[in-house]
Amino acid sequence: AGPFTVHFWAPMSKVFISGASMLDLNRPTDTISLPQYAALTLTGFFFTRYALLVTPINYTLCGVNVALFLSSFWHFGRKIKADFIDEKE
Repeated sequence: AGPFTVHFWAPMSKVFISGASMLDLNRPTDTISLPQYAALTLTGFFFTRYALLVTPINYTLCGVNVALFLSSFWHFGRKIKADFIDEKE
């Protein structure tokens, strides 16, 4: 799967999204968008499974989606905690 196939570009585009999310894991929670990270978390979750169902199995796309899910879930959880849980204490 080289740069002239679709199996190359789908993971490459998500590498940059996942990488940007991982580079600022400690960003202030007031700059985190709840809808954006909810969508990214769900995208990473669902496409991880999809990457294993297609033929041929695209392990690179699966790995990138796992990274996207984990980094987005981290931000999403921090935002939920800051806005809804810590606010009550």
